[in-house]
Amino acid sequence: MNHKTEVPRRHPYLTVAALFLLSITTVASALTTEQIAKKALAATVYLEMKNSTGTTLGFGSGFFVKPNQIVTNFHVIEGAAQGTAKLVGKYTRYQIEGIIATDKDNDLAVLKVTAYGITPLPLGDSDTVNIGAKVYVAGNPKGLEGTFSDGLISRRERYPKKRLQMTAPISPGSSGGPVLNSAGEVIGISVSVHRALDAQNLNFAIPSNYLKALLGEARPAKPLSENSQSISAETYWHRGDAKFYRKQYEAAISDYDVAIRLKPDYAFAYYMRGAAKAALKQYEAAIADYTQVIHLRPDDFTAYIERGNAKEKLGKYFPAISDYDMAIRLKPDFFLAYYNRGNAKYRLKQYDAAISDYTQVILLKSDYADAYYNRGLVKAELDEYFLAIADYDMAIRLKPDNVKAYFNRGFAKAALEQYDAAIADYTAGIRLKPDDALAYFNRGHVKYDLKRYEAAIADYDVAIRLRPDYAGAYYNRGHAKYNLKQYFRAISDYDIAIRLKPDSADAYVYRGLAKRDLKQYEAAIADYDIAILLKPDDAFAYYMRGLAKALLNRTWEAKQDLRTALKLATKSGNASLKALIERSLRLLE
Repeated sequence: MNHKTEVPRRHPYLTVAALFLLSITTVASALTTEQIAKKALAATVYLEMKNSTGTTLGFGSGFFVKPNQIVTNFHVIEGAAQGTAKLVGKYTRYQIEGIIATDKDNDLAVLKVTAYGITPLPLGDSDTVNIGAKVYVAGNPKGLEGTFSDGLISRRERYPKKRLQMTAPISPGSSGGPVLNSAGEVIGISVSVHRALDAQNLNFAIPSNYLKALLGEARPAKPLSENSQSISAETYWHRGDAKFYRKQYEAAISDYDVAIRLKPDYAFAYYMRGAAKAALKQYEAAIADYTQVIHLRPDDFTAYIERGNAKEKLGKYFPAISDYDMAIRLKPDFFLAYYNRGNAKYRLKQYDAAISDYTQVILLKSDYADAYYNRGLVKAELDEYFLAIADYDMAIRLKPDNVKAYFNRGFAKAALEQYDAAIADYTAGIRLKPDDALAYFNRGHVKYDLKRYEAAIADYDVAIRLRPDYAGAYYNRGHAKYNLKQYFRAISDYDIAIRLKPDSADAYVYRGLAKRDLKQYEAAIADYDIAILLKPDDAFAYYMRGLAKALLNRTWEAKQDLRTALKLATKSGNASLKALIERSLRLLE
């Protein structure tokens, strides 16, 4: 409601002067973002609440409103018998000596501590806050101590309780932290609100005027234990969320269990319990919880998406797609449903359908880098490398630190024989992620194709140093050494590759080649024998064994191997090998 204030009549010049002075005062009272952050974080605390046995119940944020008084949400301290407060960036922990005042309806509590040298935050008038006003939030979201963010007031909620809705993010752990205006005054107290069920980024603050009224009701501190008898389902849910975002999933599940026991139709608790179970890879149990959410809230499209995710983790792609279909039917403009459905179709090798879903994601959210990246992956599977590169380009433009996009773009360029460009992409990816063994391996492979064998060996060396059990890197390094006629060194690499991967027929074949070039014909034949046992349709192995036998003047056996090789090469359509075998047979006639 707008209130009109009557201004006494004055001389016009005096009025202008007064307005001028007022404008100066207003500008002077505003602080820079850095000043607000410094001021807010110097008075913001990290709260850890425990039961009588010392077991941690939950975490939250708070702030000094007076030198020895801390404000937080009631649900942060509800049921706790003891607790500590720690200033952001400091080591000292203040014991919470008791509760001075509580307002359960507005989720507020004022705590007593003994502290010195702390500048409390001033309270502003929340009734004067307008939609569009800039606000700042300090807290400890998801267990990260001391974060600061900004946003705008987007709505004044009046039912069922007065709340300030804002765009500044709040996560579990930030509950109870201060929300400040541009003058550095507290105009609200953060309250964590569940957002998962409707996928809305709804962030609320309790108006500071409720806190002003509560401070007027302050009484001598009473012990926390006097407040620890009855705990609401909502508090167990809040505690579960705080633990969930600290990745304490088992502990979070225990809290959600109690919340559900107290309130069996508590859809939020089922949803988050499902998320915790999914994080622990208990996918069947997660599906059961998401199914319960759907039973309680049949139009909850995010529950369908999460259930689809859990099914996908179990390799149940068709049922997952059915859930994504339902989510899309309920909310046709929700891009993540299309994205997840595209992923499931990709795994089913329904490439065209996957591309269609990723394209829909891009239409709905043109800056979603992962959609371009995944669409590029699918196009590469279809050998549409130019189109794949275009998608990787866009993914990198939107997300310059997307390491996988550089690596896969490099792979696509290598497939198009754009070797130098491929090396440049692998190098860019390695710069971002220098411990990626596969990147060195692939860059080495491209250098090998360019016959830069020494450079290729250097990359394989790094890949092996990063991953000592990388059989493929030993195998490829052996090839590079073979091409440099370093036969003994090549054999040594093939030995290790075979030790790591004993069923690698190709490693035996190429070790045999190196032994042949060292004129160790019998040893070479022994390797070809094993290769043929492992891979009976390997025309090249028969061909090489035939040549080795011919060099030992075992002509009849050599012809037998060459004829078998010819049949296999003809069957496989390997024209170049077929021509080599035919020429060798003619020489033996």
